[in-house]
Amino acid sequence: MDWSTFESEVEAAIAELPADFRSAIENVAVLLEDEADPATQREMDLAHPWDLLGLYRGVPWPDRGASYAGAEPDQVFLYRNAIVDYAGHHRLGVSECIRNVLIHELGHYMGYDDDQLERIEHGGDGV
Repeated sequence: MDWSTFESEVEAAIAELPADFRSAIENVAVLLEDEADPATQREMDLAHPWDLLGLYRGVPWPDRGASYAGAEPDQVFLYRNAIVDYAGHHRLGVSECIRNVLIHELGHYMGYDDDQLERIEHGGDGV
């Protein structure tokens, strides 16, 4: 999938986010990259750059206090090559995969850990 199409798919996924996610998002930048940079690859101990579909960097919303005012935006990274590869290998639509990764990373922003998100994604109560 070319860059322009991927970007359009991400914009559509953002526009279609559930209302509770959209209303909670504040001071978060969604950034698109082909793959995680070398420092992130080392930090996350990746075997391959395409092993990471997305990443949240920032201070989760529930943890923000008075000192957060004026802070740089939190960041949600979506990695195009990894998402496209994953979608192909798992017979998913790229747009579905983008949406899932975006919601997962925004879930971290909202304060959920990986275990809670796993339960949410698989139909559990989540928290």
